[in-house]
Amino acid sequence: MIEQNIIETIIEKLNKYANIKFNKKSNNELEIFCRDEKGFDILLQTDQLENTLYFNRFHCHFNNTEDEINEMLNQLVFGLSGISRLKEFSKNGKAYKWTLQIQNRDGHWYDKETSGFINFNFWSKTDIKYLKNDLLPTEILYPDNYIK
Repeated sequence: MIEQNIIETIIEKLNKYANIKFNKKSNNELEIFCRDEKGFDILLQTDQLENTLYFNRFHCHFNNTEDEINEMLNQLVFGLSGISRLKEFSKNGKAYKWTLQIQNRDGHWYDKETSGFINFNFWSKTDIKYLKNDLLPTEILYPDNYIK
């Protein structure tokens, strides 16, 4: 799949779900909006060399190989369905670090990757909140009783 077709393919799939709000910002950018403050917005940027998938401010880079595009699309579906969530760290009300967590079949969450900014308020108390979307039903991903 070439990068121009990635966004069109995703839009074709998203159109099947009236509850999912999105905006094709350009031929190379697609923004998918969370339902409420418990979730996170998703932004996909495609380019000739690589694609970038943002969950809120957390982001991952994917090369334009078949394997990495498939990994990116899986990550997108996980983010839409709640199989992935963000663990957001903040100090004094300002978020500075995000950890992408994946839920296994037993319902346990595991850290996958972390991205963030340098925060010099190391004396301040760290607050943690979890952001998770529920825009797609998990049943479309896994057989019955996959996630308990």
